[in-house]
Amino acid sequence: MKAWSRIEDADNDATIAGNIIAARRRVEHLTHRAFITQTATLKLSNFPLIDDSLIELIGGVVQSVTSIQYVDSAGSTQTWASSEYVVDSDWEPGRISPAFDKVWPTVREWGLPVTITYVVGYGDDPGDVPEEIRTAIKILAAEIHENREETVIGSQISAVPWGVKSLADPYRVIRMI
Repeated sequence: MKAWSRIEDADNDATIAGNIIAARRRVEHLTHRAFITQTATLKLSNFPLIDDSLIELIGGVVQSVTSIQYVDSAGSTQTWASSEYVVDSDWEPGRISPAFDKVWPTVREWGLPVTITYVVGYGDDPGDVPEEIRTAIKILAAEIHENREETVIGSQISAVPWGVKSLADPYRVIRMI
């Protein structure tokens, strides 16, 4: 990052580290995805009413589903067995559906009785993240370091440099269902 920004001294290392975190979070927000492995939780008011319907797992590349828990009609928390559902992690966003000849469980109709815990991200190492995304983060971190506030270009204010959006847009998660 320092080489990208043409910074040679160590005086701003802590600031640069903070800028990288801020830039990563902004680009994650722009793309609606996690880059480095993270655990995500999705809470729902019910399972789909139609048994062949899918649940989309937002947040990017789905590595795995840790658990699906729900409050049954008697008020007890249950963990749905992984043999009862199928995870499609090849699709983005990832999806869950009941396994062949299975149906969604019945839940208590109050609050958010369904909790899906899953793991998203390209991997554990920054090198697992596509180069375009890493470049977008570097551009934005350098912009944050250089300008410390929104940039005035002519008579327009640019909150996110054009290059960041153009690099990040192809990785933006768009919900299909």
